[in-house]
This record gives sequence, C-alpha cells and structure tokens, in this order.
Amino acid sequence: MKLRSLAITVLAVLTVATVSHAQEGPTAYPPLNGGTSISSPASKYTFSDTGARGVNPKTGIQVANVWGDVTKGAHGSFFRFDPGFVSPVHTHTYDYYAVVIKGELENYQPGQTPEKLGPGSYWYQRGKQAHTTACVSKESCEIYIVQQNKFDAQIPPKVE
Repeated sequence: MKLRSLAITVLAVLTVATVSHAQEGPTAYPPLNGGTSISSPASKYTFSDTGARGVNPKTGIQVANVWGDVTKGAHGSFFRFDPGFVSPVHTHTYDYYAVVIKGELENYQPGQTPEKLGPGSYWYQRGKQAHTTACVSKESCEIYIVQQNKFDAQIPPKVE
C-alpha cells in the first residue's frame, strides 16, 4: 500500500513538473519569463527596416522585437510607420492584436469608412482579411503588435 501511494505521489509530481515546464517552454505565448516580471526601457529596442513600402515607395515600416521574433513565430513587436504611409490592400496569414502608441493610424477593410485611431486605440486584425493600414499623421506612427505566429503580408491579398 505504501509503495502504491509513493508511486501515485511521484506520478503526480512528475505530471505537475512536466505541465509547468511545457507552459514555460520557448513556445509559451506570451513568454512567461520563468515567472519573473521584467521591465524594459524603450532605449533597449532598435528598429530595423522591414523592406515593406507604401503606395508611395518613399514610405516604409520599421520593426523592433520586444519578445520573440517577428520573422519566425510568436512575438510582441513595435512597428513604426513613416508619416503618410499607406499600404496597398493586403492580407496577413495570421491574426494579430495592435495598440497605437504614437501618431494617428487607420486600419480598414475595402468599402469600410476609415476611422482615425490615436494613442491608446486598439484593433484586432483577422488573418486572411483584406485591409489597408495608413499613418495619417504628420509624425511617424507606432503600434505594438502581439501575434501567435510570424508576421507576413500578401500583396495582392489572399482571402479565404
């Protein structure tokens, strides 16, 4: 009886340890940082050119990873749009969530009336839904995106 109780206890401990480790693994979303809270100053992030260009090819988008990698999988990232940037109609493979940090943007589907989104505004973009994103302010626009998969764009749009 004692041996059976010990075996059940060991099995329960191993199950809890395995589940805990799986939740904190590299695929955890968002990352759990081993249960440690973190603070990260803006000066830590370096923006790099994504290569994406707007309808006006002199305008583009830059990105800075906060956690994860925007080109490889789950991530939280800052995106900076040049003033006047207007994307062609496009889609993304995966859904994402965005919060406006700076400037005024519009994110809208074809046929929809654009609505200005200032700092603190939020949008959810469903994957494979055609839309346009525009920085309509005279200053650069910044958003923070959280996404469970890598970020991509298809032009022309690939809709379901």
